[in-house]
Amino acid sequence: MTSDSLDLVGRRFRVRGLLGSGGTASVYEAFDVEEGGLVALKMLHPHLALAPGARAAFLREAERARRVEHSGIPRVIGVGDDPADAVWTAWTFAPGSTLAEIVRTEGPLTVPRAVRAIELVLEALDAVHRAGLVHRDVSASNVLVHRDAAGGVAGVSLIDFGLADLVGRTTRAGDVLLGDEGERGRGEPRIVGNPSYASPEQLRGDPVGVAGDLYQVGGLLHVALVGEPPFVRSRTEDTVRAHLASVPPTVSVRVRGVPAALDRVVVRALLKDPDDRFASAAEMRAALVAATTGPPRSPVAPIEPAAPPPSPSPAATRVLPAAVAPPVRETSRASSPALWALLTGAAVLIAVLVFALLPRGGPVEAQDGAVVPTASAAMPSPVASPPPIATVAPVVEQSPSRVAVPELAGLSLDEARAVLAAVGLSAVAPPLTSDDPRPAGTVLALTPAPGEQVPPGSAVTLTVASGFTVVPEIRGRGADDAQYTVASAGLEIALRRVPTASARPGTVMDAEPPVATRVRRGARVTLVLAGDPVTPAATASPTPSRPTPTPTGEPTP
Repeated sequence: MTSDSLDLVGRRFRVRGLLGSGGTASVYEAFDVEEGGLVALKMLHPHLALAPGARAAFLREAERARRVEHSGIPRVIGVGDDPADAVWTAWTFAPGSTLAEIVRTEGPLTVPRAVRAIELVLEALDAVHRAGLVHRDVSASNVLVHRDAAGGVAGVSLIDFGLADLVGRTTRAGDVLLGDEGERGRGEPRIVGNPSYASPEQLRGDPVGVAGDLYQVGGLLHVALVGEPPFVRSRTEDTVRAHLASVPPTVSVRVRGVPAALDRVVVRALLKDPDDRFASAAEMRAALVAATTGPPRSPVAPIEPAAPPPSPSPAATRVLPAAVAPPVRETSRASSPALWALLTGAAVLIAVLVFALLPRGGPVEAQDGAVVPTASAAMPSPVASPPPIATVAPVVEQSPSRVAVPELAGLSLDEARAVLAAVGLSAVAPPLTSDDPRPAGTVLALTPAPGEQVPPGSAVTLTVASGFTVVPEIRGRGADDAQYTVASAGLEIALRRVPTASARPGTVMDAEPPVATRVRRGARVTLVLAGDPVTPAATASPTPSRPTPTPTGEPTP
């Protein structure tokens, strides 16, 4: 081992900084001198590396994670098991901040961003479950959120498989123990899990299946929307008791603007009986999408009660006689049955005469289309009054004439088509394509824009990722900055050093394929780095010096 490799873990990884630390291990940011690029290096604490059981449990994490293939699950790069040196696992580096850190520093996420983050977590969990595993530690500290330039959720990574196990395995025993040595010495149950997120069956030490992970996702969604887990109590014992017995909280009570359908998703995920929760991550994800992208509800005007038709009353029967009988009031102001009978008879006689003198057959249309009112239309009669029509307008409004275009960015093409169909819209086929670092078929944009009101049945034009991207401009940058840029473009990285005196060592001189070349997503790009210059003395030396390994493993002259 040369002096240059003494600081390399596993003769390959150079530690650059600390990412985090827990009860069993610390996680470092490290540089891979063989393949290039950053990695997350997880190292078992030295005092635990000497314990065979702890060492075996630590290495089992990488073994389980290797069974899962998904973009939201970091990939295992290497494993080291040398108690005399270090026990470590190396993982692909996932940029971003944990959901816990984002909520702590910036507050809860908006509803669309929270829902998008949880959708992506469920996609990753679906891959975990299809591999026959349950994660058992889905928490805000184990979800890394990758954000775009606008602050939106571009992706997530589900990390830390330290508690992962086969579906249906009990959480009593084993891998990581809660409590100190005194508690274990007293023979108290040893339960694996985070008490802020653990499901009731996990806290009881019962077998944990898919529903146990979905319970934790319900808690994760609560954190994203509210800013804290669902059952926050002053003591851990009270938190555990709440998980076992308390009714799931309603998010909209604390956060305005949360739809009732989203409330139902959170509550169902947090139900005590696993059989009452969602049956799979895919089912929960579908419910989540439906709760936030369903067809808009048309406002329905309240139906006013129909006004009852006017009925004859003493005041109504006295209108006409009062207008033609003023002499009667001059003769006598007395009221008697005989007088009222006389007035009533006179009114009836006048009405009959008027009716007889007018033409029959209802309204008469004039030549210009105007309607000449008849006596029946002019008289204040209940029959002539048109019926109220207040109930007609609400019936029309119940069938919306416009539909809001849903937000589809980040969904796959099939998912976007399903959401459009659910709200009564369709997608123009074939979609437009654009080069982008995201996986092929990912929806990038749509026209009309999300939120725009369109007629039902309208077609929406989708722009999706083509599966190709371009080599970004990284010439003149430092190696670390360039690698991050290339990795963010969805490309693999390799390094090659070229001795030169024209650039500072470590500066990117060129790329292969060249900058701006269109390549398939996931292609490997070699960064040509400036190496140490060749000195004349070294060139003229008759005895070649011993080659010194460079960070890429290639000898330098």
